[in-house]
Amino acid sequence: MTAPFDHHSEEFARNWRATCAELRARCPVAHTDRHGGYFVVTRYDDVLAVLRDSRSASSGRAMEAGRPSMDEGVTIPPNPFRMGIMEMDPPDCTMYRRVLNPWFSRGAVEAMAPRIRELVTWCIDRFVESGRCDLVDDLANPLPALVTLDLLGIPLERWRRYGRVMHEAVYRKRGSADEVRALLGDVRDVVAAGGDPGGLIDHLRHAEVGGQPLPEPLIVELVFMILNGGTDTTTALIAHLMLHLVTCGDDRQRLLAHPELIRGTVQELIRVSAPATGVARTVTAPMTLSGVTLQPGDRVLLALGSANADETRFPEANRVVIDREPNQHLAFGSGLHRCLGAELATVEMEILVEEVLRRLPDLTVDEPAVVSYPSIPLVNGFSAMPAAFIPGPRVRYSASFPRRKSSRWRAASPSMLSS
Repeated sequence: MTAPFDHHSEEFARNWRATCAELRARCPVAHTDRHGGYFVVTRYDDVLAVLRDSRSASSGRAMEAGRPSMDEGVTIPPNPFRMGIMEMDPPDCTMYRRVLNPWFSRGAVEAMAPRIRELVTWCIDRFVESGRCDLVDDLANPLPALVTLDLLGIPLERWRRYGRVMHEAVYRKRGSADEVRALLGDVRDVVAAGGDPGGLIDHLRHAEVGGQPLPEPLIVELVFMILNGGTDTTTALIAHLMLHLVTCGDDRQRLLAHPELIRGTVQELIRVSAPATGVARTVTAPMTLSGVTLQPGDRVLLALGSANADETRFPEANRVVIDREPNQHLAFGSGLHRCLGAELATVEMEILVEEVLRRLPDLTVDEPAVVSYPSIPLVNGFSAMPAAFIPGPRVRYSASFPRRKSSRWRAASPSMLSS
């Protein structure tokens, strides 16, 4: 079946839940002629099968004369830049991921938690005395940018530019492609200089694979991948999470009384909000999904949001159930290419919820003024979310944040975080 499906359209952004529900029921593997033609896979079991079959479904992009080819990769149509291990197949994906994994394990991220809490506190301090904020501009956008730059070892005073550019690129704001190219130039300069001591860039500069150092262009590519994955997807998640806490008073009260439910709440909002709407693959060996046989060369879009709304796997799938168990959602993918930063994003949001409930317990949102992205080709998020609350006190730091010996992250002075 051919369907008039276009995940780049404003119509899809307005009605993606209904569109995907109809496809799951009538034609779970549908073909569209848009963007050169591709299949849309909408059921949980089919999406999971492809995610876990790296032999029959490629994530890779071939490099031709130093430039990525334009017919492969994990987005439809392809991004202008290859996105690191996201767009590599084994063995390259496995080799380079092994270099990065120690920085993103649950244990490593938990060791970073005090530092993340400092950055959350700083973000809230910027507006807490005013009684008003925009949850996107003042919280959801700055925090992931700060955490990601801090991890990488990029100077924190650049957080505003990095956060803005990555935020605007995901919904294809006019001129954003040129901004991304300029930002990539800045990343090249930082990598050439080595990054701040103790940061991930510094680690990559000294890492070896097969006894050989990583080429500088590859380090730039991996850093840009982490920036892309660590910023606006988390921005969208935070905004969805804050909106739910504000509009569902019962869940907010349950969390205040039972903070042990925060982790489950974060996972459930990740499932329901579907921040990454879909991820692409290229078929490399015949495979059959829901009675449809795909052939080598076929492009497929795995609709992650649709899979997470599949009623056969998640009863009452469109309802937020903060203590849902089990909750094996696919928002972070699965298999070899499961999101590298899944644990970091999860802990980041858990800490944020704790601090918002503690410091902004009466938070309200001006719902008519909330602005969603006009299109959601990559990320389902918001560009504006005005909020109000009873003003509270700032938390004053000493001259600098203390360095934690157990952390790879270096300390930073609050003066670097200029408003």
